[in-house]
Amino acid sequence: MTRGYHASSSSFSLKYMHSNSSISTQTNARTNTNKSSPTKAITEIDQFSSVVTPHVEIGIKPSPLTSALMKTDRLLVESLSSAGYDCVVLPITNARYKGNCKNYFLEFRKRNMIHGLNTSDDTPTDGNSTSNYHGRSSSYSSSMMDTPSSGNDPNFSYETSFDHENGTTQNNTESIDDATYDLDILDVPYPELSEVNVVNGPHISKTVGLLSSWVELDNENGLINEFSLQVISNEVSYAQYIGIHSLLIAPPKNMSNLQIYAANINTILEKFPAVCISVSLPMCEDSVRDPTSGKIIPTTDPFSTWDVWNSIRIQCNYNMHLSVSLGSPKTNISQNVVDRWLLEPVRFYLLSSYRFIPNSKHYPVLNKFNQLIIWKFIQRKALYPPVLLLHGIDKLKKEFAESLNLNVRSSTGSRSQNSEMNPDDDKSSKSGNTSFLEYLRYLVGMSYKNNQLLPLENFTINNFLSLNLSFDKLMSPESLQSPLSPLTVNLDNNTYNVFEQDHAKYDAYERAIIAALRDLSAIDRFSYFPQKIGNNNKSCETLKFGSDNANNLKLKILVVGSGRGPLIKRLFSAIEKLDLNINHISITTIEKNPNAIIYLQERNREHWGNRVTIYNCDVRHWKPTYEAEVGFHLVISEMLGSFGCNELAPECLDSIQRYCDKKNCILIPQEFTSYVAPVISPSLFSKVCRIKNEHKFDRPYLPVWDEMDLMSTDYAKVWTFNSKTCLTVKNYSIFDNKHNKRQAHVVLKCHRKGTIHGLIGYFSAILYKRVEISTCPTGLGPEPRNLVSWLPIYFPIEQPIYITDDQELSIFMKREYKDTRVWYEWSMEAFIYLLSPSQRLSTSISNDQSSAISGKSAEASQVRVRTAATRIHNPAGKGYCMKLC
Repeated sequence: MTRGYHASSSSFSLKYMHSNSSISTQTNARTNTNKSSPTKAITEIDQFSSVVTPHVEIGIKPSPLTSALMKTDRLLVESLSSAGYDCVVLPITNARYKGNCKNYFLEFRKRNMIHGLNTSDDTPTDGNSTSNYHGRSSSYSSSMMDTPSSGNDPNFSYETSFDHENGTTQNNTESIDDATYDLDILDVPYPELSEVNVVNGPHISKTVGLLSSWVELDNENGLINEFSLQVISNEVSYAQYIGIHSLLIAPPKNMSNLQIYAANINTILEKFPAVCISVSLPMCEDSVRDPTSGKIIPTTDPFSTWDVWNSIRIQCNYNMHLSVSLGSPKTNISQNVVDRWLLEPVRFYLLSSYRFIPNSKHYPVLNKFNQLIIWKFIQRKALYPPVLLLHGIDKLKKEFAESLNLNVRSSTGSRSQNSEMNPDDDKSSKSGNTSFLEYLRYLVGMSYKNNQLLPLENFTINNFLSLNLSFDKLMSPESLQSPLSPLTVNLDNNTYNVFEQDHAKYDAYERAIIAALRDLSAIDRFSYFPQKIGNNNKSCETLKFGSDNANNLKLKILVVGSGRGPLIKRLFSAIEKLDLNINHISITTIEKNPNAIIYLQERNREHWGNRVTIYNCDVRHWKPTYEAEVGFHLVISEMLGSFGCNELAPECLDSIQRYCDKKNCILIPQEFTSYVAPVISPSLFSKVCRIKNEHKFDRPYLPVWDEMDLMSTDYAKVWTFNSKTCLTVKNYSIFDNKHNKRQAHVVLKCHRKGTIHGLIGYFSAILYKRVEISTCPTGLGPEPRNLVSWLPIYFPIEQPIYITDDQELSIFMKREYKDTRVWYEWSMEAFIYLLSPSQRLSTSISNDQSSAISGKSAEASQVRVRTAATRIHNPAGKGYCMKLC
C-alpha cells in the first residue's frame, strides 16, 4: 500500500484531533481558523482545484500623529479594531524615552572613562544611519526605502518596508577603544510611564510591538553596541510583562556588521524565550532607473535580502521564535524570489499606501503582481498565513483623498488632503481606513478563484485545514512521518479509505490492466476470448474441454497487497469494458492485513460473486493450495513507496516469480525508477534538529506539508527496478538479496544561491507500456496531475551546505542490505569552477585571444574546486532500515 498525503495527515490527526488550536494574534504560533467550518468550506470546492480561503488577519500601523490624537493606546486599538482590523502595531516607547537614553549615554561617557580622553562624537543620535557602510552599493541601500523620510543620508539609508522611528547617526571618524569604558556599570534606565506608548489592558491581545530603530545593534563599538542591546532588552522586557509577545525590529544598518546584529538578536531570543521577534526586510532589491537612458536596471542579486535573512536565521540556530516580515515590492520581481520567501516563516506582509494605485472608480487597488504574491502566500501558507499589515494609509495621497472625498483636517482646522487623518472624524476613519481594509478583505476572499498551486498542494492543504491543528502542532517534529513499513505494520481502516480517494492513481492502473488484458487475450492459448475485445459483443465461444483442462487454460491473475480491494474493483471494471468472459479468468489475491481480509471477504461475497480466491499471509511466504492455481499470467501489485523501492517492492515481487507463467507473464508495474534532487527547506531542517534522537539525521522522513524548493534545475535518476529482473530471480531467499543492491553517483547543476538542507526523493513507474505514473516535479506536478497518494521522501543532512550561483552538486546514494535488513546511505559534495592560473593570465594579456578559445578549451582550462562535503549518512543502517522479517 502506498503512503499518501492525506493518509499521513489522517494518522497525524488521530493524535491531535481534539487539541486546542486557539492562539492569540500576538503570538507567532497562531491557528488560522476559518470563520466558517473548514470541513463545510472544503465540501463546497474541488479539493484539487483551489485552497479553502483561511482567515487572514489584517493589521495596521497608525502614524505617530494619528496615535497622538487618541487619548490612550487602548482607545486607539479599540477604535481600529471596531473598524475591522485584527491587530495594531504600536511603538513600545516614545521620543521621551529616546531622549532620556541619549542623555544617560552622554553622561555615562563623560563620567566613566577608565583612561584617556575621547574626542570623537560617538553618540547614537537620532536614527537613520550614515554609518560605515561598505557592504552594499548605494542602489541596494536605497531600495530598502518604502516611503520618503527626512534626514536620510543620500548615500545610504537601510529602511525597512514601513516607517520606523526617524533619527540619524553621525558617522564616526575615530573609533574608541572598548577598554576606554567600564561596560560592567552601564545600566540603561527602564522606561517610565510617560515614556511608553502602550500600557496593560484588554487591548494588548490585539497589539503588536514595534522596537526602537534609532539604536545600533550592528555597531562595532562596544559601548554603543551594549547600550543599544540594553535599550532593546528593556523594551522587550516591558512588552513581555504587559503581554505583548510579537515584536517587530528594524533590519541592520551596516551589512558589514551583520554578525554583530545577529549576535544581539540571538541574545534577546535567549534572554526572552517566550517572545517572538520578526525582522523587517524588503522582499527584494528594487530595480533602479538609469538617469541617462531612463531604462530600468535589473538588480544584480535578486536574492540579496533573502541572503541577509538566511545569515541571521542560521546564526540564531533556526530559532522557532525568529521570523521575518516582508515589505511588498515596488515592481514585479522574479517568481524564483517569491518561491524562496514562501519557504520562510513570514510573520507579516507589509503593505504601504504607496503600493496602491487608484482604479477606474478611484478606489485603492494593488498592481497585479502584488495581488498574485498575496494570493500565493495565502494559499501556500494557508495553515498559518502572514498578517497583511497596512501602514501609511493615514497619509493618503492626493488622488485617494479626492476620490474618497475625505474630510481631513489640518492642525489649523482647514481642510487638507495631504494631512494626517483625524481618527475622531467619523467619516475620515470609516472611509479612509476601511477603503484599504475592505479591498484587502475582498482580495483575500477572491483567493480561491485565483489558484496559484498544484492539485497535490491544494489537496494536502485543504485536508490539513479540515483538521484545524494549531501552529505548534504543525511545526512539531511529530508532524514528520516515518516511511511506511508494510511488512511490519498493518494499516488502519481510515488510512485505506484515504488512499482509495486517489482516483487518478486507480484510473491509471485500470488503463494499464486493460492494455495488459488486451495483449494477453491475443495469445493463441487464450483464443476463446473474442478476437475484437471491447466491441460490446456479449457472445463468447463455448469451451469444448473438461473442467480440469478449463482450469489449466484459464487466464490467471494475481493481485498482491490488495488492501480493501480497490485494484480488484478496477480489475473487474477492466474485464467488463473488454467484454471478457469472467468464467475464463481466475483471480487470486494475497493480503497480509487480517483486518482488511474481512472487508475483502465481504466485498467478494456482495460484489464479486465469490470469484476471488483470498489468502491472508505475507506474499513472500505464500504457497499455493494446489498446483493448478499457479502459473499467473498477470500480476498486479500496489507496493510502491515514496522512493519507489522504499516499501520493499523489489523483495516482495522476487518471491512470486516461481509462481508466474514462464512464457507469458505481465507484471504491473513493469518497472519503477527512483530520483533525487537537492532541496532547500528551513522548516524541515528545523524540525529534524528538534528531534531527540542521536540518529535523527540518519533516517528519511515523509514531510506532510512542509515548504520546500529544488536547488537544482532538474532531478537525477539513481536506479531502476524492472519486472524482467524479478522474473529471472532463481530460488529467492530473504538472505540472498544482492541483486537488489544499488548505488548511484550523479551530478546536478545549481544555478541559484541557497542553503541545501538535504535530498528530496521521487519515483516514476511504467505500469504497462505507455501508462505511467510519476511524483517527479515536472513543473505541472505529478503525472497524472491529480495524483496524491505519495509524499516525497526527505533525506536530511546534518550540516547544511551553502552554495552560491552556478555551483555543481555531487550526490552519492546506496541501497544496501545485510541479512534481513535493507537501508539507504547518502552523501553530497559541492563544487565550483574557477579559471586556472594560466587561463586568468591569458585573459589579462589579450581579451581577443581569450574570446577565440573554443568552448571545449575554455572548459578544460577551468579548475573544479570542492567547496563543501557532508558525512555519509546512515552508514550500515545504524539510524534506519527496512526489515524483511
